[in-house]
Amino acid sequence: MKRVDIVCFDAASGHRTAAEALRTALSQAQPEWECRTIDVMDVLALDPTQMGKVIALSEHYFNWCMRREKYYGLWTCVLSAIWYSKLSARLFFPTCWGMSRFWKDAPPDGVISVTPLYNAMVYAAARRTNPQVECITIPVDYEEMTPGYWFEQSPHKRYILSSDTLLPDARRSHVPEDDIERVRGMIISPHFYDPPSRTRADLDAQFDLDPALPMGVVSFGCQGTVNVLRMAQTIADAKLPVNLICLCGHNKRLREMVNQLETPYPCVGVGYQPEPPSDFLHAADFAIGKPATMTVVEAAITQTPIIALKSDGLEAIHFSTESYIQATGTGVIADNFANVPALIEQVLTDKRFVEATQQEYHRGVFETAAVIERILGVPAAESHRKAA
Repeated sequence: MKRVDIVCFDAASGHRTAAEALRTALSQAQPEWECRTIDVMDVLALDPTQMGKVIALSEHYFNWCMRREKYYGLWTCVLSAIWYSKLSARLFFPTCWGMSRFWKDAPPDGVISVTPLYNAMVYAAARRTNPQVECITIPVDYEEMTPGYWFEQSPHKRYILSSDTLLPDARRSHVPEDDIERVRGMIISPHFYDPPSRTRADLDAQFDLDPALPMGVVSFGCQGTVNVLRMAQTIADAKLPVNLICLCGHNKRLREMVNQLETPYPCVGVGYQPEPPSDFLHAADFAIGKPATMTVVEAAITQTPIIALKSDGLEAIHFSTESYIQATGTGVIADNFANVPALIEQVLTDKRFVEATQQEYHRGVFETAAVIERILGVPAAESHRKAA
């Protein structure tokens, strides 16, 4: 039996989504393993210098900005976090000693991070309880925002890369080639590979949609941002004959406001659900959202063309995903809200977008789980992974 902790945080939602996806895939492959998703803030909270609590406040601040789609001080937060992590790992003994208490009762065999910024000190803390722990970082962006965001030269650390575009970043940070594993495709929930539990007809009945009209899914992450409401209003004003399912995440007020809109065609706000929105995307004819990795990959796997609103404020993170969409032809980038209705008509009438998503199909989450099994010393014959 192996103990595996998958590290994430709740700034936005993609990192926790990736962590839960990987936990599910590993648990399917190795039911006897103890796999859990942990919040890096719970580890940082044990920092005796109290800096971890300051970092936690910055996470809340970021999510406050995200819900309003107004970002201030992003670079300051990122560079401060990189500095704090590296300095703590190398110089401040009390910091890593304090954080190591998180694992004092159950030293892990593997610590896997799908979170940037804090890995140097998290891994240093984990090694104080088990010097042989395998530390694995899985970037969930197509490129690094800035040096040190994902990669660093450090012994006894591995990287699993889901895109060739990450290789130059790894090499720039002098990561040894032997510490790099390659898979095809980013992590998303295994549920997206299963047949949907609800058909389009089921969704029509549940949400009172018009079965004669195409259906779109609007999602800007689990925080629920004001852009969901703006997008629904823009499409309603254009009188575009489509059904809209608007995923409002944890933002209850946003869901209420969407459902109060007067629209010429069905438009439904849906609150947070613990299960991934795979049913909605399998049934959808198009998706609208931010150019975030999880959003784009989920759409591609369900063969749903995506209309991504050009990033405003997070372009330093999302620029690589915008490049991916344009390079693969799996969707289009909307420069502003006003362009979206015309782009919806474009993706509904041009079959090349669906064909492009078919070309991007992969089983990255299962490949990643297989690599982790191998790193932790499990023979392939002992895996219960789903067949391709």
